[in-house]
Amino acid sequence: MTRLAIFARAPIRGRVKTRLAKDIGTDAALLAYRELLALTLSRLAPGQGSFSPEIWVEGDSPEVVTWRRRFAVFAQPPGDIGERMAAAFKAGVDVLVGCDIPCLTAAYVDEAVAALADADLVLGPTEDGGYCLVAMREPQIGIFQNVPWSTGDVLTTTLEAASGLSVKTLDTLWDVDNGNDFRRWQTLRETGRAARGNCLTGD
Repeated sequence: MTRLAIFARAPIRGRVKTRLAKDIGTDAALLAYRELLALTLSRLAPGQGSFSPEIWVEGDSPEVVTWRRRFAVFAQPPGDIGERMAAAFKAGVDVLVGCDIPCLTAAYVDEAVAALADADLVLGPTEDGGYCLVAMREPQIGIFQNVPWSTGDVLTTTLEAASGLSVKTLDTLWDVDNGNDFRRWQTLRETGRAARGNCLTGD
């Protein structure tokens, strides 16, 4: 079965959602991260789609122990985010996602898996110029090199590096990085739409 890597950080105060913490405070940012991570793990749990989920975690905390009851758990290796993602694909991962995207669902991942039948590389763009999902039939490590991570040029640079590959892009989603994103997510939560994954761009 297709291997899905969920990239996460151990939920430790002051170590997660540091940009968001500048807008809403460290404790609130930690709580938001815990909720987003829990949402991701519930939607992408074993049996939810055409993939076998596993967690690749940076850091350690008591929560990591509980994850092992339902998921295979791997420690992310040292290096920048590109080097860590490259290592996951070298280890046999087929699809990789983040854990702070309110709209991310098993159906979205299944769409990426299906697209691999005709594409070398599948990307799930985000509104901020990055991506929340990357899938590939064979490891294409070059797409992770010389990328200006945490900028609005991540997707563009990745597509340039993928020249010569057949590429499929999915619907554009959004992640929770700052106070505006947080308030947008809260609004969706209040209406119940976020719980259903009904929160695509433009909703």
